Amino acid sequence: MTRAQEGFDWMTGRTAPGARPAAVGQKFAADGTALPFAGNTFICHIAPATPAHDALVAAQEALMAGPLADAYTFLPPASLHMTVFEGVCDAHRKADVWPEGMPSTLPVPDVTAAFAARTATLALPAATTIRPTEVFAGFAVQVTGATEADTAQLWQMRAALREATGIRRADYASYRFHITLAYLLRWLTDAEAAQVQALSEAVFATLAAAAPTIPLGPVEYCTFADMHAFAAQRLLTA
Repeated sequence: MTRAQEGFDWMTGRTAPGARPAAVGQKFAADGTALPFAGNTFICHIAPATPAHDALVAAQEALMAGPLADAYTFLPPASLHMTVFEGVCDAHRKADVWPEGMPSTLPVPDVTAAFAARTATLALPAATTIRPTEVFAGFAVQVTGATEADTAQLWQMRAALREATGIRRADYASYRFHITLAYLLRWLTDAEAAQVQALSEAVFATLAAAAPTIPLGPVEYCTFADMHAFAAQRLLTA
């Protein structure tokens, strides 16, 4: 199956359970309003006022100008980032997304403090470069390392964070690095999905020309109250 077909099937709900996308009712209300969704994470923000950030914002604005923009809720440009490794969130406490050895009832602030201690001496690379590979389903820029060395570095950082946090996610090896621009609020019809797919391909072509590579700074250990802002607690670099 091609990535375009994967995106089409996902946008129409063929490959996702439920009457609506999983983020609706958890991260966002049906009208796109951000809901409380507390947790912690390890990310690299895209530095504002840089050519790469400008290109990503332009891609987001092009999607917002599209015919199905009202089916999505778009994230604040200042929050744009690439996740290196997901921490925990209050709403998800199953064993495969929760740290080994920690009670599943432990308050998130306590987990956050534990992670801070566990990563206090963790020194990850100060910089990595990525490149966009597609705009997926009108909501995410899929990325990989700009070089084989960069890709290896991304996975080395993920491995270090998996060991430090004790989170053993089932999807660890299949994870795709990405920069989220928006969240889908409802499943699309086939005709609507075809429109979004065509727009995504056009937006990607422009983005790839404007930002063939995207520089990332150090990994930030962040907390969040919702999906609109990620507050850095410390930088995980020497």
